[in-house]
Amino acid sequence: MRLTVDFSALHAAVRKMGAENLRPDFSLEKNSGVLDPIDIALSGEGIEVELKDVNIKSGLLSYRGRQVLLYIQDHGQRIYSVLEDPEKGNKYHIANCRKLVEMRERGRFERYVATNVLTGSFLISGMDYYTGKEFKGEAALKVCKYCLGHLNYQGYRQGSRSLIFSQFSIDDFFAAYSSFFPYMPRRKAGDKDGAYTDDWPIISGQYKADQGFKCELCGVDLSSDKKLLHTHHKNGVKTDNQRSNFQALCVDCHRKQPAHERMFVRHEDMQLITRLRREQNQDRRRLNWDDIFELADTGVHGVLHLCRAKNMSVPVVGHVIKDPSGSVVAQLELAWPLKKIGVAIADKDLDVARQQGWQAWSMIDALEQF
Repeated sequence: MRLTVDFSALHAAVRKMGAENLRPDFSLEKNSGVLDPIDIALSGEGIEVELKDVNIKSGLLSYRGRQVLLYIQDHGQRIYSVLEDPEKGNKYHIANCRKLVEMRERGRFERYVATNVLTGSFLISGMDYYTGKEFKGEAALKVCKYCLGHLNYQGYRQGSRSLIFSQFSIDDFFAAYSSFFPYMPRRKAGDKDGAYTDDWPIISGQYKADQGFKCELCGVDLSSDKKLLHTHHKNGVKTDNQRSNFQALCVDCHRKQPAHERMFVRHEDMQLITRLRREQNQDRRRLNWDDIFELADTGVHGVLHLCRAKNMSVPVVGHVIKDPSGSVVAQLELAWPLKKIGVAIADKDLDVARQQGWQAWSMIDALEQF
C-alpha cells in the first residue's frame, strides 16, 4: 500500500533550525545503534587486563582503540581503611608513567582493571580480616601523580601541583584528550546531559541561524558544517531559553567552557575547525599565549605549558603541509615553520611531515624533546 504523508510542517520546523536543501526522499531504515561489548564492559565494572594488553597512544593508555585508565582492584586487608579514606588506596593510572614502565621492566604483571567510567568511583575488593571472605565496595581513588607529571597535565610540572592533583576530574581529563582516540567513552544507562525543553532543537537552530552560523568566541564560520556549532546556555541552566542566555559556540570553544565535561571532540572535527579558522583569517592577528591556548587542541596543552615556561616563541596552531600540487597532505596541531618543528596527534600527519623534512613529534615526544 502506498502511503501519502504531508511532511510540510516537519520541513518548516527543520528550516527553522537552519537546514537547507531538504531532500524529499529518505530511508526509513533504522540504525539499531548496537553497542560494542567492549564499550559496555569498560563503562561498567571494567575489563581485567595485564599491562602487556594495554597499548600506548602518545603516552596515554589505550585498550582496543579506547582511552582507558588502570587501577588495581584488590586492596587485601586494607579494604575497610580504604573505603573510609580513599587516599590510602591504590592510585589509578591515566598515562604510561614511570611507575608502569618500571613494573614492565621488572616483569611484574599484576592484574589491572581497565575502565573509562567517568564518575570517579571505583569498585574495589579485599579480604575481611575476621571472616576471611571477600568484601567489595566503591571508593573515590586518587590519580597517580607520576601520570600527571608525565603528561604535564594542565601544566603540572610548572604549576601548583597540589591544586591540580586535588581538583583532578576524570571527566575533564577524558574530554581533553578525546581527539586522540576513535571511540568516545560511553555514558552509563540513564545518564543525561540535562533537561532541555522539547522545543530546544528549533530554538537552538534559529539562534545559530541568526548568528550566521558563526562562533561568537573564535569567529569561525561553520555554515558549511553546522553540526559543529552549538548553542550554549551561559548560566548553565538548560531550561532558561532567554536569548540573552545564549551563545553560539563551535564545539571546541564550547567544551572549554566551565562545567562542560564529557564534551568529546573528534580529531577530524578539531582539525577542520582549526583549518577553517586559518582560512577565514581568524588568527592572523598577533597572537599571545592565551590566544594559543584558546585555539589549540586541549590534548597539546601540556606541551604549550612547557613551551611557555621555557620562553619559546609562540607556535602556529593548525599549520597545514601541502604537496607540490597545493593539496593539503598533513596538518600539525602546533608548528614552528621557520625551524620546521611540529607537533601532531595523528600518526599519518607525523609520517608525512617527517617525509617532508620536518622534526615532527607526538605530544609525549614533544614533552621529552622540549
